Amino acid sequence: MRRLGWLLAFAACTPTENMTTTAEPMQTTGSTTEDEGTGIQTVTGNPTTVDTDGTATTPDPTDTVTSQGPTSEPTTSTTEPVGECGNGVVEGAEQCDDGNDDDLDSCTSLCRAPECGDGIIHEGEDCDDGNQENTDTCTAMCLLPVCGDGWAQPGEECDDGNDSDVDGCLAGCVAAGCGDGIIWDGVEVCDDGFNDNSYNGCAPGCSELGPTCGDGEVYKVDINESKGFEYCDGADPYAGVGCTDECFYDFASVPQLYCAGTCSWGGASGCDQADADVFCKLRTGSPTSKATMFTLGAPLEAGGFPCSNIGVPIELNGEDPRISLGPLPDYGVNKTVYYQLAQIKTSHGGNASSTILGSTLKCSG
Repeated sequence: MRRLGWLLAFAACTPTENMTTTAEPMQTTGSTTEDEGTGIQTVTGNPTTVDTDGTATTPDPTDTVTSQGPTSEPTTSTTEPVGECGNGVVEGAEQCDDGNDDDLDSCTSLCRAPECGDGIIHEGEDCDDGNQENTDTCTAMCLLPVCGDGWAQPGEECDDGNDSDVDGCLAGCVAAGCGDGIIWDGVEVCDDGFNDNSYNGCAPGCSELGPTCGDGEVYKVDINESKGFEYCDGADPYAGVGCTDECFYDFASVPQLYCAGTCSWGGASGCDQADADVFCKLRTGSPTSKATMFTLGAPLEAGGFPCSNIGVPIELNGEDPRISLGPLPDYGVNKTVYYQLAQIKTSHGGNASSTILGSTLKCSG
């Protein structure tokens, strides 16, 4: 052993130009083992070393030769192999792997099952923008935004998910407001689209009605306009005259119409068919009504329609008792209509043919 160590030391210190080689290379026979985890190699058996002069030396069989190898321990990888999407094998975190990169089949190119929100438009989806936002151009259910889906998207003022026109969001996804012509249930009292306090309309702010039949106030704008003109409102305007739900005079109970001589209401002087027709128009409220039967008589001591000719002096207690109601075109009577509360007989006089009696009048229409 010592001789072998000298030879090794000598060889390490000898310049290469002075080295000589034998015809046969140096050989070592035997076996080598490595102690696990130590890096120490042990040579056993009968290794033979050939000197430079050609002499072969064989050590004692019982000798062992050891050499110090690397001291670092070997490394072993513990990382699991990463799955390869597209190889047809489901590995690692893959949900599926069908071996292709088709995004429109049952397994996407990312080896995941198709789902809304993956950024790929699959069958049954209108769109897919890869997010769960409901207020952009594609909802979280991968449907195109539409009015009524419950989400206010660009271009919509609101969206409450219904088509009701009486709540805070109208069917067109427009926010309800005073002036849209639709009454917001529980919030607005009225809304006519103008809200300018016009008759039968709505007051500004939609919190109350404008002048209307039924408010107890007689509202007259233009006698020639049917809308916006009330003859009465609520209580009976005169004794013997009622008021309809449409705020028109109700003359159905008026007992007589005085028409003697120039006090005629229609046609020639005196009482005739034309006067009876006027009486029917007033009593029925229909401008097309005509008298089918009537009887003339002496004036009654009640109220009624007095002499229509204001040029004929009529006096009661020192005053003219006639009340001017103005023309009544809604009744088909364009001349001024007068009414007297009572005592037509006392104020007018007259004979048995000066008055048409309401008790005998029959009208068409």
